[in-house]
Amino acid sequence: MTGTNTDSLRRQQQIMIQARLQRMQMMAAQQQQQEQQKDAMKANIKSNRSDNSSIHLQSQSQMMGTAHDDLPFQPADMIFIDVGIPNSKSAIADSYETACRNGSLSTVQSIIRAEIRTPYFLNHGLNLALKMGNDEVSRHLLSSGAPIARITPAQILSAPSSRQIPLFEILFEYGWTPNDPGFYGRVLLPEIVTNLPLLRWFLSHGANPNFGAQRLNHDRLGGPDVDSCTTLESAARKTDVETVRLLLEHGAKIENGFPLHSAAGSCPPGANPHVAPVTPIPACADVNQKEESRHMIPGYPIVYAVMAGAVERVHWLLEHGANPELRGSYGSAVSYVEVMGSEKMKRVVAEGVKARNWSKDQEKEEKASR
Repeated sequence: MTGTNTDSLRRQQQIMIQARLQRMQMMAAQQQQQEQQKDAMKANIKSNRSDNSSIHLQSQSQMMGTAHDDLPFQPADMIFIDVGIPNSKSAIADSYETACRNGSLSTVQSIIRAEIRTPYFLNHGLNLALKMGNDEVSRHLLSSGAPIARITPAQILSAPSSRQIPLFEILFEYGWTPNDPGFYGRVLLPEIVTNLPLLRWFLSHGANPNFGAQRLNHDRLGGPDVDSCTTLESAARKTDVETVRLLLEHGAKIENGFPLHSAAGSCPPGANPHVAPVTPIPACADVNQKEESRHMIPGYPIVYAVMAGAVERVHWLLEHGANPELRGSYGSAVSYVEVMGSEKMKRVVAEGVKARNWSKDQEKEEKASR
């Protein structure tokens, strides 16, 4: 009976070792393939710059991404791989991960002294420590050489809110900036607009409100789009005048997108669209700007507001010259409200059509241009 158990244990160990080796070989082959594709892409771009976009998109679409594409994965890092067999992960890996999560600095220090400190090993612990808000462990790992990978800063957003600014301060001390991108150029600013203290910290440390994730996701390891309106649109949709004004004061460009449309159609959880006014966008005079898209969209701020059932927003837009007769993919505000609008919405739109404030604005512009 003892011999049978020993043979069974041996077979399980062999299966585990074989699975780990296969996983390691697959990851090594994947990294090699990515490097070859990058080299081929660069060579093709040099030989034919006119075909730059198609080559780049094709190369990137063929690449299978992992969470640590920007870090080398070495054989020593196999200790973190769980192959699905109970207790198959290294005991050292379990102890290390637990210490990083729990903030046990002494345990982390002893493990780092005893183990091979690969970039992946150190970064893995750093991500866990940041996510749990453990600043001492995070600082020690950084001082020990932990790289700040593309996924690393976002871990802080899972930490307790009171710990987030101190943790970002630590990353900043070690060379990270709020404009450093994640994968496909993703920056964190659009995700923190509802946290005003953190937003102020980001802006005071150089965050550019016109940076945003790549629209076409064309380069996993590339930089952000520099003419994005994602942050301003997110603020217009989720926050208040103070936040929008703060972004504008730090250089956010309205012409990069459609923040007024975002504000007009927003309905955050718990909000009442019937009473919430549209977030005023200073210097955004064109309430009749059409949003261009390859998808079916309302097109105009007032159509967004009518579809959201936001009576007060519709009233505000009409007072500021919105034309309810302009037609988007779902028709005009006038046609939509006839079918789907409440009686109160119908009255507000009818009063707006009667007042025709948009035509008065047009007359003023025509007189000014003479």
